[in-house]
Amino acid sequence: MSQGQRFLLLDGIALEPLERWLYETHPTPEYEPLYLDTPLAGCRPVSPCLITLEAHSPIWTRFLDEGASREAGWLLTSHASREEVITHLRWLLFVQHPWQGEQVLRIASPRVMRYLLEAEPQPSRSPLLGPINALWLPSVEDQVVRWHRVTREQVELAEPQGRFALTERHCDSLSRIAWHRFRGELAAHLSSYFATGPLMHQAGSADEAAAVVIESTAELGFTGRRAHFYLANILGAHGLDALDETVLPDLAILLTQANAQPAMERLKSAATLAQTLSNKKEIA
Repeated sequence: MSQGQRFLLLDGIALEPLERWLYETHPTPEYEPLYLDTPLAGCRPVSPCLITLEAHSPIWTRFLDEGASREAGWLLTSHASREEVITHLRWLLFVQHPWQGEQVLRIASPRVMRYLLEAEPQPSRSPLLGPINALWLPSVEDQVVRWHRVTREQVELAEPQGRFALTERHCDSLSRIAWHRFRGELAAHLSSYFATGPLMHQAGSADEAAAVVIESTAELGFTGRRAHFYLANILGAHGLDALDETVLPDLAILLTQANAQPAMERLKSAATLAQTLSNKKEIA
């Protein structure tokens, strides 16, 4: 059975200026900026746009070539009319946050939609889908694009009443976006300064090395952005040996055992010692 008309929802922030991108790709794109006819109409340059895809669309081809790897949108299908799909997506633009009131949702971000659906008790019956029959959400892990598919069960969905209300579970799930972005920053730092270091070799990739840093920072009881970068420098230079008292006892003790110093001062001392040990290695 056909899943209906194909649409591509593109993120105006990731592809700004999106409408120029569309006309560079297709002479007559059929699209709708979702911010039109909403309080966000003045922000049209960064509006998400719903594109109706015909067979062999150059927009879809270009998205596969460069947009999916930037997580700049997602594919959906629907048997409903284009107008019904647009109405549903505009409904999702404004959601009710449990503590902060009305918030604007970046619905064209595949990661936002994925994490919201993962927080739903039954994703295939979620009101987030509305008239959408199926959707495909690209995500980039270790520079590889993977697609997450959700198909709506053929059940009657109740008409939405008021704003979509985010729960605490939704908010917890969405908080992973900030961590994912920060993990990318740590991965870039490790790639720039410790590309041939032992941690990169042990973890297998910059992304996994960044994950090790984040996990280790939490396990050692350090908190904050600076703490993560200090530990990235230590582990980037010495790998997991930095936490092994039988290999690097002075460094490992500073990292794993509290003393009279405040935690951040102790971590700074460890970073200084790690640099000194690295310098000695280079001289030797």
